[in-house]
Amino acid sequence: MLPDVGPVYSVSIIPTGAGAAGYTMPLPERDDMFMTKGRMLQEIMVSLGGRIAEEIIFDDITTGASSDIKKATQIAKKMVTRYGMSENVGVICYDDDEEVFIGRDLGHTRGYSEDVAKAIDSEIHSIIEECHDNAKKIISEHMEVLHGCAKLLLEKEKVHR
Repeated sequence: MLPDVGPVYSVSIIPTGAGAAGYTMPLPERDDMFMTKGRMLQEIMVSLGGRIAEEIIFDDITTGASSDIKKATQIAKKMVTRYGMSENVGVICYDDDEEVFIGRDLGHTRGYSEDVAKAIDSEIHSIIEECHDNAKKIISEHMEVLHGCAKLLLEKEKVHR
């Protein structure tokens, strides 16, 4: 349903480590050197799919999607602060990654105002919410695929292509 992400190569419900109860792995159809805004938005939508399925099916949520949410947030943040992909914030790089002192939060400088920080936060939130809404619509329109995949995964635990 998301043409820029590529077909799904593998899906598993086998736990793969701390906090990962399974995964969905798309396989890119081409090796692109640069990511488009559209593809990044679709990557965020893919990352939110598991959480959305929980919301729809169980009318509740778990901590299972925490790393997916982190990934989605990181993509949205880079779109806004590094790649200039926000009309509201502009084509400016706000992502310096310069450290001035040993340590984490103490050592990072921020070369922009609190108003800009609020605009960045608002834009990241808007991107995530829009992707969440779009992905939820797609999943809701294709519930038979969700149920079919779940049934197959309960039988086989891992499915390729």
